Amino acid sequence: MGKRKNPIFEGAPMWIVTFADLATLLLTFFVLLLSFANTDIIKFREMLGSVQGAFGVKIERQGEFQDTLTGEGIVKEEEKKKEEEKKKKALIRQFDKVSQTVTKAAVESKMKDDVEILSTRRGMVIRVKGEALFKSGATKINPKSTPILNSLADILKKTNFTVKVEGHTDNVPVKAGSASLYKSNWEISGVRASVITRYLISKKVNPANLSAVGYGGMSPIKSNDTAEGRAKNRRVEFL
Repeated sequence: MGKRKNPIFEGAPMWIVTFADLATLLLTFFVLLLSFANTDIIKFREMLGSVQGAFGVKIERQGEFQDTLTGEGIVKEEEKKKEEEKKKKALIRQFDKVSQTVTKAAVESKMKDDVEILSTRRGMVIRVKGEALFKSGATKINPKSTPILNSLADILKKTNFTVKVEGHTDNVPVKAGSASLYKSNWEISGVRASVITRYLISKKVNPANLSAVGYGGMSPIKSNDTAEGRAKNRRVEFL
């Protein structure tokens, strides 16, 4: 009896299935390319916005980037720099005006050596020797110094400057049993600063622009080991 032969099925070869899949994928690919080529630009931007919102990713379009570099962005940056430069020049002019006014008052009252005008990290500082404003241990303003305070008041009335009046002493403590009303340098420096502030207010300076503080001997500018240094530390500063 002979062997049975395997049945032969008629039809397409097996490789045609893979080829058909590949052809379908290529067709789909080209259809997508065509659809992208005809995509409305508004819809495309809406799609980008949706992606950005969904994934939290900032998508920066080329046109916006170019605007920042060459268009409106540069104009705004230049305007900002010009405005800052303008403010700096205005501050310099104000500094010069204040300096000239106070210096003139100091010269006229023969107190030129008692007044310093400084430019510091904290801003402009007008420093007046304590002995020029007050007698030793006293808190009553020396009438001789009022021209300086008046010139400062005139400046403050014309501007919106805020000024802090600081009282300072040396490190020599108030003697026990002293007839002075004040028992510490803290009190003396604080009261002196307050007295000057009240004087400026009496000259119609806006109280909201003024503050007073006493540091006692806690903020020296010179060594307290010498009489000259202690004299420098006894001062009132306006800043």
